[in-house]
Amino acid sequence: MSESVTVARVSVLPPEVRRRIAAGGVIERPASVVKELIENSLDAGARVVMVEAWSGGMSRIRVTDDGCGIVRADAALALERFSTSKLRSLDDLERIRSLGFRGEALSSIAAVARVEVLTRTAQEIEGTRVLAAEGELHVEPAATPVGTAVTVYDLFAHLPVRRRFLKSLTRESELIWETVARYALTWPQISFRLLVDGRERLNAPASSLRARIASVWGRDVAAEMVPVEWSALDLRVVGFVSRPTLARTRRDRQVFAVNGRPVQPGLMAVMLERPYAGRLPAGRRPLAVIHVEIAPALVDVNVHPRKAEVRFAQERSVYNAITSAVGIALRDEPQLTGEGSGFWPPATHLAESSAPYTTEGPRALAQLHNTYILAQTPDGLVIIDQHAAHEQVLFEKLAQGTERLQLSPSPRLELTQREAQSLERLAPLLREIGMEVEPFGGRSFLVRTLPVPLQGCDPAALLTDLLAAEPRWPDDERERRERIAAGLACKGAIKAGDPLTPAAMQQLIDDLMSSWSPATCPHGRPAMIAISMEELARRFGR
Repeated sequence: MSESVTVARVSVLPPEVRRRIAAGGVIERPASVVKELIENSLDAGARVVMVEAWSGGMSRIRVTDDGCGIVRADAALALERFSTSKLRSLDDLERIRSLGFRGEALSSIAAVARVEVLTRTAQEIEGTRVLAAEGELHVEPAATPVGTAVTVYDLFAHLPVRRRFLKSLTRESELIWETVARYALTWPQISFRLLVDGRERLNAPASSLRARIASVWGRDVAAEMVPVEWSALDLRVVGFVSRPTLARTRRDRQVFAVNGRPVQPGLMAVMLERPYAGRLPAGRRPLAVIHVEIAPALVDVNVHPRKAEVRFAQERSVYNAITSAVGIALRDEPQLTGEGSGFWPPATHLAESSAPYTTEGPRALAQLHNTYILAQTPDGLVIIDQHAAHEQVLFEKLAQGTERLQLSPSPRLELTQREAQSLERLAPLLREIGMEVEPFGGRSFLVRTLPVPLQGCDPAALLTDLLAAEPRWPDDERERRERIAAGLACKGAIKAGDPLTPAAMQQLIDDLMSSWSPATCPHGRPAMIAISMEELARRFGR
């Protein structure tokens, strides 16, 4: 006798369930809230955007702007689904210029959190406060400057499953920083400021794109970027890319924007990197900020729930334009001259010569301020950053695996609960590199071995920064292993200010030039610059 089967009846989901399901396609994490609110601010014509986040954005997020504001009559309607001021007809979808246009941002946020909107237009004497919680709206007068401030409280408080899928509060804060940085690099003419738990993490006044890169990624990075500019008919590619002397192992410092909209690069990243073939060692990626400007009718921005991807009507034209633009920007940069990248990089801010520098006869002359090594080559002079150079040498030895040194007695480490958890996650990878760490009860650990290149280093000092940064690392095992090697190399390397004997300077130069990537440290910072004899002669008027 067969068992009876209960037939499930079809029914329409309640409005509250529908709202939360729809919100899930737009609001994945705190950084998604920040993204949507920044886009609203930019569409409102803001010149200044301020982002504040507390507890990784879980307890509170506030985005404040000086844009046009929302009139009181429309304030409540702005939180309704499919309500927008940016579209009026189906034809408008064919020529979208605004960042937000679906009318989903505020309504989706309000479906998964409590929301307060303070807003005023220049034509109004007093502003408006809108409170949204549990599907109910309250509108009342309020004193507020022109513009809009949106505060989001207790994100996903009623969705514990969603909260469990989020990263640590530290990592969520980093994702918020990355989001704000992406828009800051896309809109350099707008001032951006980010505060995390009351501490300023980014302050980027309105500026040129190069100056904005300096504000976000640092002046050293900005100095190693070259401009990109290419145009034809209704397509234009502008921005900055890094010289071959500056690179990273990941693409996390590549920003692409289409008509002012930050997008996932996809094949654009591949086309960006083609001109670097022969200029970068395998596994190294350039840094870039690339803006693609194209007729709105030739790009579809409505192909992704979070508007993070776009589709081009003429993809080949766009991809070829990116490759051409970057190729032109790099035409004066040197090529690698064989395996091991045996070339001296040009002094990018001192010399105009682009000829490769040979490594035969890289003789140490002197140490400058106990920080830089001056060395002679057949082509001129090289200046080596002793810390960055030693860091690269150690990194390659650690990444490839080296002999290990038994420690007796074994140093004992006392860690916090969070540090202990990080160390337990890192222990297998540390062992591969040559650093064996064993639990010793509670939050105590014993360091049994050290990689030979790090002998004499304090194990606690070696691990401090690694354990602090580990929660923010990606899950990819290869990437984590490289992060460990880079972190240990940085801690174990010669420091600026350390005096070196002539023999030690020469040994460091020899070790560096036998490495596969002598031009940069593992963090992508230049390890050396070179000045040709021609440049010296020109400067001295010879």
